Amino acid sequence: MRLALAVIAVLLGWPAMAQAPNPSFTLANRGALSINEVYATPAGVDRWGRDRLGQSLVAPGQNFPVRLLADGNCLYDIRVVYADGKPEERRRVNTCQIETLVFPGGRTTEAAGRAPGPIDDPSFRLVNRGRAEVNEVYVSEPGNDRWGQDRLGDTTVAAGSTRVIRLQPGACTYDVRVVFANGEASEKRRLNLCTITDLRVP
Repeated sequence: MRLALAVIAVLLGWPAMAQAPNPSFTLANRGALSINEVYATPAGVDRWGRDRLGQSLVAPGQNFPVRLLADGNCLYDIRVVYADGKPEERRRVNTCQIETLVFPGGRTTEAAGRAPGPIDDPSFRLVNRGRAEVNEVYVSEPGNDRWGQDRLGDTTVAAGSTRVIRLQPGACTYDVRVVFANGEASEKRRLNLCTITDLRVP
């Protein structure tokens, strides 16, 4: 029946239905332990549901594609369980805005009695999924009234292209503002950029 309706719609010139945003993402294990379980459920759901890894695991340095239904929902709670049994959770992640979600998060630069560890790096790759060029990119700390300098300078990010935005290691939470060539702007607030490698716009 759906196929028949689709054919009729094409023949009659009916406008195509808008495509729902894609909430699927890639989970990247950048820790020292394997990830043995992965759960992704719509934000606020009481039960985690099925382990999306099944009998597999995500070894250190490896990635795993988490396929989610494109039903219009973008906010998900994500839970992973490491090989030592310890879990890590991220709540209300807008997975429609990201390509890759990095685990573990919240690394510290130094722990008592230990050598300094890796510093959190909030740098990210901007992915322009729009039809217009990105002319300006601003990144500022949450609550800052001023956006500061344009991170692109004299360059732009063409439609369908990407550009790495380099930020000073240390802090993780930022607001991001993107301005397109047609004058439209997109703002994303309180992003944990240390857990994101690719940021989709618009």
